[in-house]
Amino acid sequence: MLTETDASARAERVSNCRYELALNLTKGAPTYGGAVTITFDQDGDDDLMLNFRGKRIDLLELNGTAVDFEWRGRELTLPCAALAASNTLRIEYENEYDHGGDGIHQFVDPEDGEEYLYTNFEPFDAHRLFPCFDQPDIKARYQLTVTAPSEWTLTANSQEVSAETLGDGRTRRVYAETPPFSTYLFALIAGPYHVAMAEHNGIPLGLLCRKSMAQYLDTDELFTITRQGLDFFGEFFDYPYAFGKYDQIFVPEFNHGAMENVGAVTFNESMVYRDPPTENQRRRRAEVILHEMAHMWFGNLVTMKWWNDLWLNESFATYMSYLAMEGATRFQSGWQDFNNGIKNWAYRQDQLITTHPIAGTVRDTDETFLNFDGITYGKGASVLKQLVATIGIDGFREGMRHYFRTYDYGNASLHDFLGALEEGSGRDLGEWSRLWLETSSLNTIRADWESDGERVTRLELSQTAPVDYPTIRPHTLETGLLTDDGATTAIEAVPAVLEGESTEIEAARGQPRPALVYPNFNDHAYAKIALDDESVAWARENIERVGDDLLRQQLWSTLWSMVRDQQLKSTDFLAIVREKIGFEQNIELVDSVLGHAASSQSRYVPAERRDAEAHLLFETAREGLLAASENDTRIIWGRALVGLAVNPDDLAYVGRLADGEELIAGFELDQDMRWGVAARHVAFGLPGAAERVATEAERDPSDRGQRAQLRCETAVPDAGVKADAWERFNGEGYGSRYLNQAAMSGFNWTHQADLLAPYVDAFFDQVGGIFVERDREFATVFYGGLFPSYRVEQDTLDRAQALLDETPEEQAVLQRMLREAIDDLGRAIACREFAAS
Repeated sequence: MLTETDASARAERVSNCRYELALNLTKGAPTYGGAVTITFDQDGDDDLMLNFRGKRIDLLELNGTAVDFEWRGRELTLPCAALAASNTLRIEYENEYDHGGDGIHQFVDPEDGEEYLYTNFEPFDAHRLFPCFDQPDIKARYQLTVTAPSEWTLTANSQEVSAETLGDGRTRRVYAETPPFSTYLFALIAGPYHVAMAEHNGIPLGLLCRKSMAQYLDTDELFTITRQGLDFFGEFFDYPYAFGKYDQIFVPEFNHGAMENVGAVTFNESMVYRDPPTENQRRRRAEVILHEMAHMWFGNLVTMKWWNDLWLNESFATYMSYLAMEGATRFQSGWQDFNNGIKNWAYRQDQLITTHPIAGTVRDTDETFLNFDGITYGKGASVLKQLVATIGIDGFREGMRHYFRTYDYGNASLHDFLGALEEGSGRDLGEWSRLWLETSSLNTIRADWESDGERVTRLELSQTAPVDYPTIRPHTLETGLLTDDGATTAIEAVPAVLEGESTEIEAARGQPRPALVYPNFNDHAYAKIALDDESVAWARENIERVGDDLLRQQLWSTLWSMVRDQQLKSTDFLAIVREKIGFEQNIELVDSVLGHAASSQSRYVPAERRDAEAHLLFETAREGLLAASENDTRIIWGRALVGLAVNPDDLAYVGRLADGEELIAGFELDQDMRWGVAARHVAFGLPGAAERVATEAERDPSDRGQRAQLRCETAVPDAGVKADAWERFNGEGYGSRYLNQAAMSGFNWTHQADLLAPYVDAFFDQVGGIFVERDREFATVFYGGLFPSYRVEQDTLDRAQALLDETPEEQAVLQRMLREAIDDLGRAIACREFAAS
């Protein structure tokens, strides 16, 4: 852990930093060798600390002399007496590979036995690879040399400039010195990767993936989006791509969606589709590609000084990715996806007890992990979208151009960012920043209106705030007035600005009497929407008749929010879904609504109604699948069908689909669906379940199949199996983070509640020790996989609260996870009680 106080002091002291790093990689070895020469200037009269987590240091010389040093945990301290104004530090060391997805991760492909390596360092893990000043505001240049097996492909932040074949089947590769960037953006990827190469306006482009995944790599689409993004961002920012080549690498067992390493972006290889993808999957992948590319300017070229401005990195990249997707690619429904995914994630996060300001205090690197959340990504991007609606796209563009010209290759703060936008737009943003970035939670906006029977005579927008977070914020938005003549609907958009608690919208007066009023038409505002009673009633009966896809999405989201807020019974919501979803042709909406329906059925329906509601939804999915005429729609309905199978007849039906005994024209279960069927047959103890798993394992010998088998293994409804799995969870584990996660994902099943009862006590007794004794990666997987969230009961909530009460403040990650679980359980209990009333 590194504190902001220590980092700030070190940044004041250390400058002109350069790393010359040599790594020695041997195939099949558990360790690797390294040697780093660091040159830096410093101005101080006390000891100086670097960061390093390694196995062994074999040599440490400072300014040509071996010196005594102190090495504890991740802190490597140099004695002040040996320091000069300008210094050369050389360290030779040995280190072990990582298997948790961070540091330098080692993976062996179960299909062909090949070994793959990649690095992942954000926010504070570059020192797992080499000793360094591991913080964002000590930027440095890097010169890398790697000796590795000759048959391996390597890529790093810069281009290879020479390669020397050695006598032992190995090659020494040297890479060009880089421009300055932060340590967390350093990258090395090594192994027998498949490579596809291209070029765009002088920029070398590369796509890499495992050899066993090469058949699925759709290079044409990936290169097309890459070219479109480079052109869009270069023009929008009036600043060409600055880091030479641009490689994109799809890697196994990756903990996140992607990582914006300079010139060598790593992606979760789930974005290389082994099963046929839907169009919305392709669109979401395009957003991730563009998000990471936007970071090359915002985050890499100009970097935050400290992690309290992480939101600015991620919010900006998220907003710009959707702007680029709509402005430069074939994907033209991005803002609908933004509302469905990013914005709804933000709304949910912002209503939890752990809500926090967009721009807050981050005391140390551990707290950084707490802020990779829906507020950092989703709310921040939504607020930027609101800001652009306020100052105009031209002012935003000019502000960004000024920002990159002023701070390129350096670090900047929120103050610097706002100053650039003020320069570009001519607007004072101080008050906007205070209200939007420095306060928590969100407002609720509603419209109240009157008519004379034919025309609107008054329309007033008003906003409220939660009692604990009473901030009233300014909103620039449009109000949609939907009219219905019985045959068709039409929408009139009325611009509005809501700055205080309420305002009358003069432009609405005289408009035809609406059947529905939606205060946030076109989704500019970041706020919950409360519909008036007449609009709710119309939406419940006619939602499928709304012609605008985004408004229809917003209306479905509003109904879902009403369920979560105990304003609409979960069972009533499910009835609306069953009645209306068959009319829906937009696959994004079908996917979204089915997801909300599944969540409602599993979390918010009274226990005695859960199985019956699951069967009714299953039948809806089966009818949707039978009626579907497009392949994408069939895939979405098919996934829902498998996920909703809990009743014996429904489980038998999906089993017959998998076995080819039940046929649906134009549809075949893909491998992920087949594994879903197998896991459910195991968990429900159906005859032939073990044989079904063996069949699927033969069909799918990949790492995906390996993980699916582990999930099936721990799902068996047998006391001995559960006991063995629990012992292994708390002991040696299953290998990597991904394998542990897969095994834990099969352990808890709602219908196995009696069998699992002993492990409720075991979880609450042991999880605190897990967070103390094990690393963060394992502890968070343990909590996420084994917390008994399937028991929506007051007793579970009370146990969680008791553990929270005794958890010390220094266990901030566990505290936050408990608070959010308590919040989620409390909401689920309340929704079930409301539905039963």
